[in-house]
Amino acid sequence: MTVSEKYARADPERFYGARDRAELTGRYDAAAGVYDAAMEGEVGWTGHIELAGVVLRHVDPGTRLCDAGAGTGMLGELLAREGFARMSANDLSPGMLEVARRKGIYERCEVMELGKPLPYESDAFGAVTACGVFTPNHAPASSLDELVRIVRPGGPILYTLRSDEEPPGFAARQRKLADAGAWELVEAGDPFPSIASEPHIRHRCWVWRVL
Repeated sequence: MTVSEKYARADPERFYGARDRAELTGRYDAAAGVYDAAMEGEVGWTGHIELAGVVLRHVDPGTRLCDAGAGTGMLGELLAREGFARMSANDLSPGMLEVARRKGIYERCEVMELGKPLPYESDAFGAVTACGVFTPNHAPASSLDELVRIVRPGGPILYTLRSDEEPPGFAARQRKLADAGAWELVEAGDPFPSIASEPHIRHRCWVWRVL
């Protein structure tokens, strides 16, 4: 991938290469100001576009929705244009979340780390999305347990998951939750090229219904 000096702070390889959560957070904070322009331009990220289309097929715009790992709110922007107005956002990076807050599309923006307990009440949301965060060196598979907890029964959990290099534990965690009767599979989309500048990188959109 070739990213110009102007957008070097938002090169995905910088995020994949972070040594720990503190460094990952710092790198996202540093990239926040140029992130959207880089993703929409030289990087050519399309995951939010693909997932937005899936959300529109499965979630009513009046639903109270949690955008988990929202970043700068690229997915939320697309959903807001379609009438979603009851959205809350969380993210590991305060800098990225501040960009999302300034867009005026979320009721609440709060710093949280997926994979740890989330300070939401159980069954607080009608749906949860997670776009671009289930990828190597990012949110762990254990994040799924909390997403199930905060969605009311019957509500969907919709997310992208890296498929060409699936991060560890996700297949097993998905099966474990299904076998435990916590959720059921609604849709597993076909892998799609998610970064135009790196066509070998692919994601898949998943939809599960909480039971």
